[in-house]
This record gives sequence, C-alpha cells and structure tokens, in this order.
Amino acid sequence: MPQKLAAREDNIFQNIKNSDESLLDKLKQIYILLDDLYSFLHKYVPCKMGCSYCCHIEVSISSLEAEYIKKQTNRKLPPNNQVTEFFGTPCPFLDNSNCSIYLYRPFVCRRHHALFNDPKWCSLDLCGKYKFPQVRFTEVERSYRYIVVASGSSLFDIRQLFQR
Repeated sequence: MPQKLAAREDNIFQNIKNSDESLLDKLKQIYILLDDLYSFLHKYVPCKMGCSYCCHIEVSISSLEAEYIKKQTNRKLPPNNQVTEFFGTPCPFLDNSNCSIYLYRPFVCRRHHALFNDPKWCSLDLCGKYKFPQVRFTEVERSYRYIVVASGSSLFDIRQLFQR
C-alpha cells in the first residue's frame, strides 16, 4: 500500500473526530478514503463491475446513510419494513446486475471485499460456507462507527428502507 494512502487511513479517525463538518460530510470523507483504498486493492479481489452476488445478502445501512442516498439521488422511496428475509433478495438498487447508486452506495458495500481470485466463492450457494480473509481498515471502521453513534442512527437492511 502506498505510504500516503496508509497514512490517510491511520489519521482518518482523528480527522473525523476533530472536524466541525456535518455528519453527512464526515460520511463522505470516509467514503472517499474507502474508494481510494479499494482502488489500490482492486487488482487483488474478484469484485468487478457486473458481479452482484453480495447484492443478494444482507446490506446493512444506517439511517444516516439512507438520508445521504435520498439526498444524493432524489429517490424518495417508501420504506418496506415488512421485509424480514434478506438472503437471496436483491438490493432495491440493483439494476441489471449493476448498482444504480454506485457513487452513493453504503459503507458496507464499499468495504466488502474478500481476498481470493474467483468470484464463484461469492455465489449464494457458497457464500458463508467457507471463511476467506477480508480486507479491513480499522481506523475507517472506527470512524464509521463513531459517526453512526454520533448521529443516533439505527442500522437496518437496505431493503427495509427502500423498495425496488
């Protein structure tokens, strides 16, 4: 990992904690850093455009992120609180195996990358049956938890807050 990128990850929590920006702006800072981190790691993971296996498992989202998605996309979709089974159900923003809100996707989607070379392990019949190393950035995760708590957000599955 390039030293500058590693240093940004090392410092993100203190920057977020000490910032006077709004919580949504802090969330954007986290998203930008995650995108930069994964643009470097992209060559080591099987996740590529059009692969949507992970869009059929639980997609955890905070109410703050739901607000961000609504604000960025102008999509005012009615909540679907009756949904209780998420595994196998496509994300409401999945369109022809592509994320229709990719630029505004939630934290969990930005950080979900496993280290193996074949996307077949992500298929619904295999996912969760085997353990693979996943990339985690501790200061980014700590920053995300910090703003979720600071915002008083609850966590939901994205299917509970948005409909297809």
